[in-house]
Amino acid sequence: MAKTTTAAGGTAVRDARQAAPAKAPAHGGDRGDLTRQRILDAAAAAFAEGGYAGTSLNDIIRATGLTKGGFYFHFPSKQALAVACLDYKRERWIGRVMAEATRHRRAIDQLASIPLTLCDLYEQDPTYRCIGRLCMELASEDLQDIDPAFFSSAFDGWIQITTSLLRRGQQEGDVRADLDPDEAAFMAVATVVGIDEMTSLMTGGADYRQRIEAFIPLFLNAIRA
Repeated sequence: MAKTTTAAGGTAVRDARQAAPAKAPAHGGDRGDLTRQRILDAAAAAFAEGGYAGTSLNDIIRATGLTKGGFYFHFPSKQALAVACLDYKRERWIGRVMAEATRHRRAIDQLASIPLTLCDLYEQDPTYRCIGRLCMELASEDLQDIDPAFFSSAFDGWIQITTSLLRRGQQEGDVRADLDPDEAAFMAVATVVGIDEMTSLMTGGADYRQRIEAFIPLFLNAIRA
């Protein structure tokens, strides 16, 4: 419906990018980019399954097939990798959400499509679950050089998109004129995130789509003009 542009992610992302260069030297730039992406994909799978605390950096290195030297060229620490992984998956999440949303003409239909797209992503690529896990775990860890605002920024883009669609829905006459778009957007995102957390704890996420499909008409009925 987590920062139509993503937030920069604050000091943490800048620091991670400085510490972990996005490209290898010019003579091997393309190969360096592919290697970095391979590391991030392996890390996303590991973090989605085991979380930050339950994931060993050595396990990720083995999954990539790289030497430790090759790995540390791109990411000097597990913390730098986790921050970069969160940013990497979040950017792709927002791109997928916006691509699906624009298939619908009216803003209210785009709003309804966003949590369903999240269900699709979780089913098609469970590594996207690393976004929520890393946000929750990293925020509770005593980690150095990470701006606390980075973790809230993980949801800012989602809230901003939802706010923008609610305002457009008001202009199109589909959303109540007395609704506060900022408050409604926060509540909508918080509910979807809460459903994710609760279903993960209670059923291992087995009924996530069912709960989301129950939430959407409740939300639409509450905001509809």
